[in-house]
Amino acid sequence: AVVSTQSTGVKDGLIIRKPVKVHSRARVRKNAEARRKGRHMGHGKRKGTANARMPTKILWIRRMRVLRRLLRKYRETKKIDKHLYRELYMKCKGNGFKNKRVL
Repeated sequence: AVVSTQSTGVKDGLIIRKPVKVHSRARVRKNAEARRKGRHMGHGKRKGTANARMPTKILWIRRMRVLRRLLRKYRETKKIDKHLYRELYMKCKGNGFKNKRVL
């Protein structure tokens, strides 16, 4: 009975459907664009620790992969022999080189 009265109410125009409210993301997009340029990223805007924002582990993994890739390339092109390769590889692992240039 309730359903039939509702449907007749909709037909008669007693019940009207309100338009959906606008929930624009324009402001968000504008802000994100600014962030890409480095705005709103100063000390006062930061909540997490430096490690939470960009984990040192991830940075380490990136660095290891870069250095090891370079060492493999050198070994394959015969710039270094397998003994030197192993030595440098272990130095990389032991945090002996800061970046590619130093290596």
